[in-house]
Order: sequence, then structure tokens, then C-alpha cells
Amino acid sequence: MADLYAGYAALAAAETEGVDYSRTSTAPTGATWAAIAIHGGGIEGGSGEIAREVSGAGSRMAYYEFAGLKSSGNSDLHITSTNFDEPQAISLVGGVRRCLSFHGYVGTAGVPVTAIGGLDTTLVARVTAALTSAGFTVTTAPSEIAGTDPNNICNKTTALAGVQLELSRAQRDAFFPDGQNTRAVRDSGARTDTFYRYAAAIRAAYTSRGLVAVNAINASRYCLLPAPAAGVDLSATVATDVLAAGGGHFVALVARYTDGNNMYLARLEFTTTQAVVLTLRKRVGGTESLLVQHTTGLTHTAGGRVAVRFQVVGSALKAKAWTAGGIEPAGWQVEATDTDLTAAGEIGMRTILSSANSNTLPVTASWGEFTTLGSPQSMAVTRSVNGIVKPHLAGADVRLATPTIVAL
Repeated sequence: MADLYAGYAALAAAETEGVDYSRTSTAPTGATWAAIAIHGGGIEGGSGEIAREVSGAGSRMAYYEFAGLKSSGNSDLHITSTNFDEPQAISLVGGVRRCLSFHGYVGTAGVPVTAIGGLDTTLVARVTAALTSAGFTVTTAPSEIAGTDPNNICNKTTALAGVQLELSRAQRDAFFPDGQNTRAVRDSGARTDTFYRYAAAIRAAYTSRGLVAVNAINASRYCLLPAPAAGVDLSATVATDVLAAGGGHFVALVARYTDGNNMYLARLEFTTTQAVVLTLRKRVGGTESLLVQHTTGLTHTAGGRVAVRFQVVGSALKAKAWTAGGIEPAGWQVEATDTDLTAAGEIGMRTILSSANSNTLPVTASWGEFTTLGSPQSMAVTRSVNGIVKPHLAGADVRLATPTIVAL
């Protein structure tokens, strides 16, 4: 059925704000993500509540909700996503890189499912994986709700891409006690464990990446956590936001780090010819040396993610790299034996630009999916402020919260 109103101006001329509908818009300083619900309240019940929870009511990420407040007939307030031109929403979404747009559809009675789409295919994959891992059913949205039209509000980000999540009626009903998806229950704040698990899964996709802005050449930026065992098996994905110019981008997994002068590295070089080169390296007494090198055959692209795995057991060092989201190679691509560093030290990531690099600074590395033996690790971020350097490391210090490391 066609919408009653072609756009927000027509709706605002006929309906009364604060009586028939409400608009809520909030954005923390520096927010790069948004969670929105343009059919909240009684239009598509449950969509606004989950957007609000995911965003932390605007404390974690930017948050927008257009909510129907009528006692009946809220469907009259529906403006389809490609026509939704409410100014606050356009401004908020236009100021972020990533947008999660929550909606509701009828679906099959009794079947909780999320139909997902949008032009941000990388984030679609991350959200799909996070929800599926948490036990929720996710399907690819059919064309009529696929969210792939560039005019869709979710795709009006700075990246011109977003994610649209269409939650079936059964999925949204499961967010409220006894499945009572009514205004009285929604307004009461009563929620089920399913509601909080769903929001947590979405937030896992949000929090699984960390950005490291490198604003100087030949200056290391470390992200580290303690490792109680010397034997470790690490993996992560990483991308940089531009192609390397003048000199390479160096991104590495780190093991047995005792200080900036002593550690093992499984390093990826994104070269100026867009090659991806994997090396095993060691720093001992401040001198860095190459142990073994492998040209992967991968092509570096701006924003293109590469997965890397690094295992250190006794004196054996092994590593491999592949396209993130692809199939992990069965065998190791580089192997070496070294006995210089035996203590457990710390583990994590290092980002550094070649001394010959000529990119406009900063170059931003996006690290994600950092795991030890398959167990995801969370990051508690501490930023250097106004050039003040944290005492432990030369550069922005990002410390990782309580890990679960298993000795090998």
C-alpha cells in the first residue's frame, strides 16, 4: 500500500509533533556510527527500542528515532526509506561513516528472523556473523526490503553505504515479556533476555574494530595486553584507509613483547605497488631483523581487509595471511626458529609507516577480530591527548582488557 505522505514536509503539515509523532536525535562528539529507527513507536513496534538500546540512547553511537504516538493508525506515519527526508535524520546519518537502520516487517507467523541488506556489504557480513553466533536467524533481505537503493536513508552516510535490518514481527515480539509488543509494555521499559542478547550481538559487530591513526612516519603505535604464557596463537584482521605512497604501511601481530626493543612480529607490508608481503621478524636490543619473507599474492586496496595469524610455540614461529572473510590457508606460509626471546611478554598489534612514506597524514589502520586461540579479546582504549604521549609506549596507547590466553 502506498504511503499517505510522500515526505516529511507533507507529514509535518498534517500531523502534530508531540501528539501524533516524535523525533529524537542525539550524536556524541566524534560519533562515526549511527543506529536509527525511522518507523519507531507504533509504526513498527520494537524497532525504535532496539535502535535505542544498541546506541546506548546516543551514548555509544549517534541515535535517531521517528516514532508514531497515535492510539491507532500509526501506519499513516510510514514514509518509506527511500523517501525519508526528515532533516534531523538526514543531518545525523550524513555525519557518520556507518549506519544501522532498524525496521520491522510481518514475516511468517511465529518465526523470529532478521532480513538484512544495505550497501555496506562488509558491515552486513559482520552483523550477520554476530547475530548468527548469538543464536539468531538471519536471512538475506528480499529485493523489496533489501536496502540497496542509494536513496535509502541508511545509505546516506559519508561512505554512501549502510545496513538495513528488517526484524520479523515474531522477532520483535520476542523482545517484550509474554510477546506483548504494545505501547504500554514498550513504554514500561520491560524487556526480555532476548532483547538484550540481540542488542549485545549487534554491539559486538560495532566493537570488534579499533582505529589507529598514525600521524607520523617511522613511529610505532602498539595495542597490547599481557600474555601469561610464552606460547600463543594470535589472529586479527587489518586494513588501511589509503594506498601506500612513497613507502609502505607496516602492520604486525606482536608476541613476547617486553618493551619497544624486544619482541617477535608477524608483519604485513602493504607496498606502494599494492602487494601484500608477510614477514617474520624479531627485535632484540632495539635492532630489528628479518627472519623469513613471503609475498602473498594478495592485492592491497584502500579499506580492504587482510587476515593474519601468528603462532609462537617454544622456538617455533609461524604465520599466514589471507583475504578477510575468505578461507584460511591450511598450511603456514612462513616459518622460522629463533631462541632469542623466551619470556611470555605481551601480545597485540603494531602499526607503523615506512620512513619513506609520503601519504597525507594521518593514515588510519583499522584492526579487528583480534583473537587468541579463537577467543575474541576486547579493547579498552586510552588516547593520547594534544600530543601528550602515554609513558608506557611511544604513541597512542591502546590497552586490551582481561584476556583469556591458553598455554600451548
